[in-house]
This record gives sequence, C-alpha cells and structure tokens, in this order.
Amino acid sequence: MIRFVLSPDGVVVPDVRRKLPGRGVWVEASAERIAEAVKKRVFSRGFKAQVEAPDTLPEQVGHLLRRAALERLAFAHKAGLVTAGFEKVRAEVAAGRIRGLVFASDAAVDGRRKVEALAKKAFDLHNKLDVVDVFDSAELERTLGRERVVHAALAPGRLAELFILDASRLRVYHFGGTQSDTHSDQPDELRFAGPIAI
Repeated sequence: MIRFVLSPDGVVVPDVRRKLPGRGVWVEASAERIAEAVKKRVFSRGFKAQVEAPDTLPEQVGHLLRRAALERLAFAHKAGLVTAGFEKVRAEVAAGRIRGLVFASDAAVDGRRKVEALAKKAFDLHNKLDVVDVFDSAELERTLGRERVVHAALAPGRLAELFILDASRLRVYHFGGTQSDTHSDQPDELRFAGPIAI
C-alpha cells in the first residue's frame, strides 16, 4: 500500500516512506490502481474534501519509489555491503558471502547467466538468494559512484535487506503481483525483474 497525504494547498502528495504528518489515504501499491484512484476521484472521497490529484501521480510515485530504493543501495554501499564488478562478484558468490545479486536491467545475458549458474551451485533452494534487476547500468553507476556497473553482490546486513524490500516494492508497483510473488524457486524466472530467489 502507498500512503498519500495532503499538502497545505490541498494537493495529494505520495508518502512512500510513511513519515509525512497528517491524515493519510492508502491505495494499493500499483501504478494501475493509483491511476484508477485519480480517475475515479478516490482521493476526494478518502479525504472527505475536494482535493487536487494530478494525472501524473502514478509517475510521481514510481519516481519516488525508484529514488528511495537507490538511496538505500547507496547507504548499503557506504556500509561496505556492495561489491561491484564481474570478477569480484563471482568471487563473493563462490565464497558464499552474499545475500543477493544486482544485475543491470541492460546487462548482457551471457554474463548474467554465468553469475547465476555459479550462484545456483553455491546456494541450495533452502537459502534464498534475491536478485534485483530493475535498475539500468547508468542508475547503478551514479548510485555507486563508479563506471561500468553491470553486476553487484549484496553482503548480508540490514541495509541490504531494506534495499531488497524497496526494489521488490518498485517491481510490484510497475509489474503487478505481490511482494511474496517476487520469490520463486523456478530458474526460468531469473530473467525477469527481481528480487527473485534462486
């Protein structure tokens, strides 16, 4: 669910971190549902007042969810929980020191398959290893402050867990389903936006 509050001038504002003051109205965390809420004037009914809900609200929410997830990744990186680079990621996977993998959405299929194959050998189905691939390489480069980020590994830690949850929330928002649906033991699903268990 996404929480919305009203600005002082009566405009509906997304509160993706659920921290803004004031009465809130909750809508299913889906771009489609939020677009419906705008069209059907759900916010005016929810706030019991005439409010302004811009047509761009679904895009605003998507942007905020994306930014929040990338900020969390940056914090995880500063905490030393992110390893980038194909060979370094392979080494971390082989050593079993990871909680999740990050692939750029525009990564070459071959490189990704090599890392996934290694991960499948290192982790059994009882150890969930999440895969995030909803960000392109340019976004990852800006967030991690280095060039050519296509593969990254997440070490275990609270910030890594929070980033995985944020990325899952973003995926569900754009592609539907529920956060629990983003986990699967089916290897064929690895090619789609994560996080997904392998």
